[in-house]
Amino acid sequence: MDIPANLRPFVEALGEKEAVKLFLSVGGSEIYLPQHSSPRSMTARTIGAENVDRLAKSLGYGYYKIPLARQWCAEVMRSQGFSNAEIARTVRADVATVRRWLPAKDSGSQPDLFQDPPA
Repeated sequence: MDIPANLRPFVEALGEKEAVKLFLSVGGSEIYLPQHSSPRSMTARTIGAENVDRLAKSLGYGYYKIPLARQWCAEVMRSQGFSNAEIARTVRADVATVRRWLPAKDSGSQPDLFQDPPA
């Protein structure tokens, strides 16, 4: 699965699991990455102080707007076997939106209903 360019630095620094956790909990908001993390910050309570330090080391310290990354998180969840309904509730999207983002797993081709049955 391709990682969008704007998400790649977060995923490379944190790994897929922790990046999803970060996007789903603080996505759309701005966080501060300090030189040395405190376990009291919301970001550290979400992904752990050691992961905040890892992210700050990778990106540099300062303020960063965290992407929402809902579609990418939905793709990750699909690869983990979650249903469309579970994904929709988690990423806060309508289930129809999730279906549009993630085509059916077996979306090769539809069977021809007018084909003669096998003998």
